[in-house]
Amino acid sequence: MSARHGGICLDDVSQTSDPGQTGRLAMCGIAGVWRKRDPISGGDIADVTRMMQALAHRGPDDHASWNDSRLALGHRRLSIIDLSAQAREPMLTACGQGVLVYNGEVYNYRSVRNALEAEGRRFRTVSDTEVVLEALHHWGPDKAIPMFDGMFAIAYFDARAGALWLTRDRLGIKPMSVAETGERILFASEDKAILACDGVARTIDAREITLRLAWQSRDSCSSLFQGIERLPPAGLWKISDAGVEKRCFWHVLDVLDAARIAGDTASDAEHMATLEALITDSVGLHCIADTSLAATCSGGVDSGLVTTLAKRFRPEMTAYVVDPGIGHSEADDAERTASHAHVPLNRVPVDKDRFLDLWPKTIWHLESDGWHASHVCLLALAEQCRADGIKVLLTGEGADELFGGYDWQEASMKLWRPWSWPRRLFLSKRNLTRKFERQRHAPFRTSIAGGRAWDRNIVLRALSPELNFLQAKIFDRLEPVTPPGDRAFLGCCLHDMYSHLQDLLNRHDRLSMAASVELRVPFLENRLIDFAIHLPRRHKYRRKQGKWLLKKVAEKHIPLQNVMARKNGFQVSANFTDGTEALLHGGFLRDAMKWPASSVTDLIDLAKRDQASRLRLVGLELFLRLHAGGQSTGHLTEALHAAVAEAR
Repeated sequence: MSARHGGICLDDVSQTSDPGQTGRLAMCGIAGVWRKRDPISGGDIADVTRMMQALAHRGPDDHASWNDSRLALGHRRLSIIDLSAQAREPMLTACGQGVLVYNGEVYNYRSVRNALEAEGRRFRTVSDTEVVLEALHHWGPDKAIPMFDGMFAIAYFDARAGALWLTRDRLGIKPMSVAETGERILFASEDKAILACDGVARTIDAREITLRLAWQSRDSCSSLFQGIERLPPAGLWKISDAGVEKRCFWHVLDVLDAARIAGDTASDAEHMATLEALITDSVGLHCIADTSLAATCSGGVDSGLVTTLAKRFRPEMTAYVVDPGIGHSEADDAERTASHAHVPLNRVPVDKDRFLDLWPKTIWHLESDGWHASHVCLLALAEQCRADGIKVLLTGEGADELFGGYDWQEASMKLWRPWSWPRRLFLSKRNLTRKFERQRHAPFRTSIAGGRAWDRNIVLRALSPELNFLQAKIFDRLEPVTPPGDRAFLGCCLHDMYSHLQDLLNRHDRLSMAASVELRVPFLENRLIDFAIHLPRRHKYRRKQGKWLLKKVAEKHIPLQNVMARKNGFQVSANFTDGTEALLHGGFLRDAMKWPASSVTDLIDLAKRDQASRLRLVGLELFLRLHAGGQSTGHLTEALHAAVAEAR
């Protein structure tokens, strides 16, 4: 049945499995076409159909479309809360004047529903989708969206105002891509859906390649394809006859109260009690689902704490950990936590062959270079979850950024030792003032080019000004916090929310979605975010230990050996990718970057001896072969195996 003017088309989908798979699971995907002047045509409706086909991995449970004279919408559904047909999208208000497609979950939908019912609104379903729609239509996006506590990407059309609203959650857990042409605005959950539309060029942006090679965090907000934008975290765009109005409904610079940090007098016990209550409540909210649920469980504090607390709300839950064939493995440490919590642990083996098999597929779904070996392993884990019938997966992402778990945050504090007692006694006030003014523009260990003004200005001009200028803005906003080292530590944590964390969240969404699994992040709950960004340094870093307060809470729930273990991060043996640098010979990356042959030889040598460079360079080569060369993931898997065999 085709979409019809002003109507909704709900296309029934078979509930059988994909060929060779054992689950019919997926994450939601959204797509749409907005016409600037002419009415929606058959070509636009066909493009929405193509976009939904490109997003089938995000929602094979069901799909539907809707259109009126200006707008066509499509939705791929994952059924997690309210599995009935009444909860289908696109969803319309009873009056027909409001339409919604939405990807993600709003965990506080029950309290929002209660507030709406108190104002006389009535509901037809028990789904969070209808609550989101009614809130937007009744209160308007400006009031409703900041109230939502969850992860979401939303397209909401208000026929009364003739306006379309696009938005993402405050930290950008869920994605949204947008492309504007002369006559249309296209939007979807992933770039590949927009690229499926008629007349959209698949042109690679060489500048974006350069920025990724320079290790700039770009994936969440910037596309490697020319002409495609990605909404920033908390982006709130209004599209109407007047054009596109772009703004954000939340930013840490707008909500940060440095005086609250400087004036904090709460005891350790008080903060511990508050944090334990907040994380327990958040995990409970994230366990709301009418489907099967599991947790990732590494040997660390964050996922271990989430796993243990989730057991209270979902006694039947299981946990998963990747177990590489060689090199460091977290599996034994994860087993210790899982046994302590009485949660069955599933080990997901990943050897070299499996890694090479999945690497091109990982790049395809990331729509980027896959700069860390853990990306491939996350896809392997998500695929195992799907095969086991798991629809929802909890993870511990976000804790290191919020509570100070990275070594570079500690190193940022050490940069400011000259201002600490008694070292400041050995420098004149004039020298300290001059040095402070230089260093405040590059205040963190992650600041590129450090304190040299000439080098720093090159970086600011050439790379990502929105990220690099943000460092000084955050540091300045923390002015009431003393000493400067504390200010730098806290500022680095806040900046990581817009840099390192963005890459992690983009990875998690794309790769869990690729396997049709919804990945949830309980640490990134609104009240937890507010609590964490206002903690003093002493509650994040104390006695040479990061995440101090979080670890004190974790001691009550997971084995002490795991709490006190040194942070290692997820590691995969360099042996997995040895030899793959051969793909750079005569490759697409060389042509895109216009490298001379001698430089390619030098870069291959660099990739051979440095795993991080190898993953970046070969990852971008795979990306270009997929999207510029039209090669298949299967063909590239064979090429990787052949390169490795040749290198032996």
